[in-house]
Amino acid sequence: MSAYPLSTIALARLAVLGAALGLLVLYDVREHRIPNRIVLPAAGVCAALSLAEGVPPSVGTLAGAAIVLLLLGISLIRPAVLGMGDVKLALLILCALDSATALALLVTLELYALVALILLGRRGRAALTMSLPLAPSPRLPA
Repeated sequence: MSAYPLSTIALARLAVLGAALGLLVLYDVREHRIPNRIVLPAAGVCAALSLAEGVPPSVGTLAGAAIVLLLLGISLIRPAVLGMGDVKLALLILCALDSATALALLVTLELYALVALILLGRRGRAALTMSLPLAPSPRLPA
């Protein structure tokens, strides 16, 4: 028996997240974008499942929501720095993972920063003008 048993609703949210991420990877590899017709309905289903579970938002959920809002602000202020597809992906993660959202997004941003530092080390100041998507695209700069 697991130390952290998951409810049926939590498992359903994870299944929706997994299915959506699988489809999003296929689209991102092929079209280099995160389509609204996949990510937004999946986020809506996950949010509805979270509401149906009736558990009040935890500190991790609220911290995750703050991170998503920060990403949204960055995307609106500087769209060249962070695309809206990345923000929608973070929203999906928020709706699916609830209390684990903050940790998941922080680990993602830390890995993103590590890759950015490696690129900065390899390319110098030229790396500051490059874009690096957060979404699961394999098109990293060479």
